[in-house]
Amino acid sequence: MDRIEKLRRAEELLNEAADLMDEALRMSGMESRSGSDSDTVRRIASDKDYAGSLANIAADLEYLAREQPVWTQPLTSPKHQFDLAGKRPGHDL
Repeated sequence: MDRIEKLRRAEELLNEAADLMDEALRMSGMESRSGSDSDTVRRIASDKDYAGSLANIAADLEYLAREQPVWTQPLTSPKHQFDLAGKRPGHDL
């Protein structure tokens, strides 16, 4: 199982755990004790607006694993660019 598969599986398990929390607490009179813990678990697992969610991390890893078009890659490292004075860093002219 690779990293992406592990993250997807963890996402599924966290969402299942959140559902179980809600089901177990429903009509128990103790719903307020957990606050919005199940929502927090769902946020960590799947929230598209939360950069640290498992779903977003898995999507980023999938993106990085694919070959990207050459136009998205820099031609050279910024450290090798000429500065405004026409000098290259580390080279005396």
